[in-house]
Amino acid sequence: MRKTLLGDLRDSELFHGIRRDEARRILASLDAQLKNYRKGQTILSAGSRVRRIALVMEGSVTLFQTDFWNRQIIIDRRRSGQIFAEAFACDRHALSSFTVQADEATVILWFDIMDILKVDAADESRTALIRNIMNTLAMKNLALNEKLLHVSRRSTKEKLLSFLSDEARKAGSSEFDIPFSRQELADYIGVDRSAMSAELSRLAREGYFETNRSHFILKKM
Repeated sequence: MRKTLLGDLRDSELFHGIRRDEARRILASLDAQLKNYRKGQTILSAGSRVRRIALVMEGSVTLFQTDFWNRQIIIDRRRSGQIFAEAFACDRHALSSFTVQADEATVILWFDIMDILKVDAADESRTALIRNIMNTLAMKNLALNEKLLHVSRRSTKEKLLSFLSDEARKAGSSEFDIPFSRQELADYIGVDRSAMSAELSRLAREGYFETNRSHFILKKM
């Protein structure tokens, strides 16, 4: 396994707070698999059985669902240091409800969840690993609740304002960049892109915010 990747482990969700030598020891016992994916390659398909947790070491991935009419709905993005598929890996009978695709050249480190859960109470590092997984699950549950709050709004205007207000809260500032392109934002909040773009222009003219691509500055009305 590449030393540069091992050096990045402490910055990840999974190994946060665990010493580098302890991370190496745990990796050796987990039979972790390092895999490379090219841009646009499918990493995980909806409907497949998941046995391992995925840690993004380099690059980024998009999680999305495809409906009966082949329309894509973005669930989330995962970047370097973040994990995905942990909820499905915890349930050996669950099938993935989304597809994961590489946004760019991406390196993924896969862990078997059952190996992680075979924990010795005296092994503080492995206990910390499980705690990090639980913390990540809790944070993602909150993120899904936030998305539900946005998409449950009745109009495109209210969905946009709800989303932008929440992004400002996360940034701790009225000026911020959103993690989506226009098409991705439309997919995320579940609206038509053309209608959303028209609504963004109208809201900007009315003084709700200034925007340039993914950059926003919210204004008090």
